[in-house]
Amino acid sequence: MFPNINDFFDKRQQLGVQPGLKRIETLLAALDHPEKKFASIHIAGTNGKGSTGTFIQSALKANRNRVGMFTSPSLHGLTGFILINGEPISEDAFAELFHEIYPIIQQMDNAGKAPSHFEIITALAFLYFSRNVDIAIIEAGMGGREDTTNVIQPILSIITTISKDHTAFLGDTLEEIAEHKAGIIKPFTPIITGVEGEGIIPIINEANKKRAVLYRFGMDFSFSDTQIDEFEWKNLASRYRVRLKTPGSHQHHNASVAIQALKVLKNRYGHIDMQLAIEAMQKVTIPGRMEKIHDNPFIMVDGAHNEAGIKVFIETVKAIYPKGNVHVLFAAFKDKDIKEMQRLLGDAFSNLYITSFDHPRATALTDYPWKGKGIQVHSWQTWIEDQIKDATTPILVTGSLHFIDLVRSFVKSL
Repeated sequence: MFPNINDFFDKRQQLGVQPGLKRIETLLAALDHPEKKFASIHIAGTNGKGSTGTFIQSALKANRNRVGMFTSPSLHGLTGFILINGEPISEDAFAELFHEIYPIIQQMDNAGKAPSHFEIITALAFLYFSRNVDIAIIEAGMGGREDTTNVIQPILSIITTISKDHTAFLGDTLEEIAEHKAGIIKPFTPIITGVEGEGIIPIINEANKKRAVLYRFGMDFSFSDTQIDEFEWKNLASRYRVRLKTPGSHQHHNASVAIQALKVLKNRYGHIDMQLAIEAMQKVTIPGRMEKIHDNPFIMVDGAHNEAGIKVFIETVKAIYPKGNVHVLFAAFKDKDIKEMQRLLGDAFSNLYITSFDHPRATALTDYPWKGKGIQVHSWQTWIEDQIKDATTPILVTGSLHFIDLVRSFVKSL
């Protein structure tokens, strides 16, 4: 008898984060190693993984590839972790995979080696990709070296950015965090990074150790902003002018890393028309990243879920609304640097509203360090309804991606 799938994964969340690869290796071995049966691109980094992966996915799809993408957190329930050509796996296909893998999960549970929520989802993704794609883009969940996804042998690795996040697991310094991310670098496999500054040293050292060719932002490729939604990408041999639907210099950075990845793939494997690739990237919209979800009043959501993300959010909003005449609604997980995120937002915006949401990791209203930085909102649903009825000022919702997903679903249901 099989359990209710949603109930099963809800309960499995209670196991929490369990670094290490032994459980996922056991699970994949029992499935005859699906991770070895498809080509992959591995992406780690504090911010920008999803955007960079989405740009690459769109470009490869435009070049007639069937492209898988494993991304987290999901914005579309359980099926949203596993995408094919940008669309979530069907619920029926997910259920079939789960029923196939469930007896193995039971065996591991009985042996005291219970796989976590994320490990099971990862195994399901690899099993599905092994049967259905030409290539898959695999986002690391947290860190890199001990991340569940770090069992693949990719044809290309990418480290997008390094900033402070998940410090309880990854360390308190950029160098410590970068050492974890650099763990995805594989022998003789090209590595592309958008990292600069202090965090680059462990990446250089690991690439040298693994004899992996390293392509660095600012040295091997770069970009220059021309407008908030346009930039020029360049390396020694090529230049491209790119206009994106996702505004902000941070997205120009993510797209630049994606273009370099495509250039490396083209040089090594051929079969990539860069004009088609750039045209596809220019059409990309990314859920939860400066995403418009309502008109009149204008409502935009952005999953700025850590300090670095908040800084980029503020920079982008200020470029769009120089006078800062906006309402900002914020809620985040309690394991983030809430005090600093709230301070940054409070200094940037006079109309800052703080709330909480239904999730075990959500910061309670009473746990925010108030001190004048923001107005408490006890029911974000009621607040949004009131704003839609009466307000004309743009509304920007930011913080946890889980919160963003709840807001999007609520607004679309009105």
